[in-house]
Amino acid sequence: MSQGPLDENQAMIEDSILPYILGTLSESEIASFESKLASDAELANKVEAARRTIAPLNAWKAPAPPTTLVDNILIQAATTTPLEYVAASASMSPISQSATGHRSRFRLRELIAIAACIALMVSLYIPGVSSIRQRQLQNACELNMAGFGSGVSAYANENNGNLPNIGASPNSNWLSDPNRLHLLPAVRHRLVLPSQLICPAADGTIDEEATLKNVEEFLRRTDLPFWAVPNANGPVPKINIRINVPLAADANPLFQQGKFHRGTDGTLTPNSHTHGGKGQNVLFNDGSIRFIKTPVLDENKDNIWTANNIEDYQGTEAQQSATDAFLTP
Repeated sequence: MSQGPLDENQAMIEDSILPYILGTLSESEIASFESKLASDAELANKVEAARRTIAPLNAWKAPAPPTTLVDNILIQAATTTPLEYVAASASMSPISQSATGHRSRFRLRELIAIAACIALMVSLYIPGVSSIRQRQLQNACELNMAGFGSGVSAYANENNGNLPNIGASPNSNWLSDPNRLHLLPAVRHRLVLPSQLICPAADGTIDEEATLKNVEEFLRRTDLPFWAVPNANGPVPKINIRINVPLAADANPLFQQGKFHRGTDGTLTPNSHTHGGKGQNVLFNDGSIRFIKTPVLDENKDNIWTANNIEDYQGTEAQQSATDAFLTP
């Protein structure tokens, strides 16, 4: 029985589910699909089921394909002995035999066509999988940061809106003594868990109970991408101020391993390395989290990585006001 127009239309819509999740549809196709998605509960359930099905891909790190992949496939195809068709049974159809009775062979142009198809599938599939993984890690990072924000807010509510602070001596150096040490009170009271201080995109796991036995040692580690938080050498913002200012962000790329490093392009405006240099999650004092593609905020053109446009850092620099974002390790 042939399908009617409605059945064919439904089949076309369902065929768009995976490309929609992988992000390979055009903008017009996405708009059309989401319009149908909003009014079709059954379609929405199928999309959700498909998302759950491919969720395990989050645990797979897809290696980047070599830039010479297509050339390598074509070279291999051109130098490989032609393959014979394998007969499914002892008898062969007239189409699979030549006039002389010899079995058909793949010609070079057919092999090249097959190689091109394989290369095309690889070029479409691997970027799609990588894009899904990046989005999932970005969302996981946002959830971790939200947990951190809730814990810090709970601490501030009990301390007149002040962020955790252990006090800074006049000669304190936040490059040798990480600025995040000021989070000690919140972590020791278990308002913030150690795992909520880093982006889950990082390799490795954290033993919560073991870490809580020596929180300071954990906070001094230099091999983890800790959130960058307001520098405690200068005026630190409060949770309840009206102006929306950053309270945390992905790891500051300018200060690594206790040293100051400019961006690879020599500027002070590189993105965090945590998300492949594509941007950073930023937590604001109103509890909102935004993924921004540049460290310079649109609102006031303030660079969240630096203090008052200072060009060089020794570890004693500080912001001059609570509204000047200066997020350090």
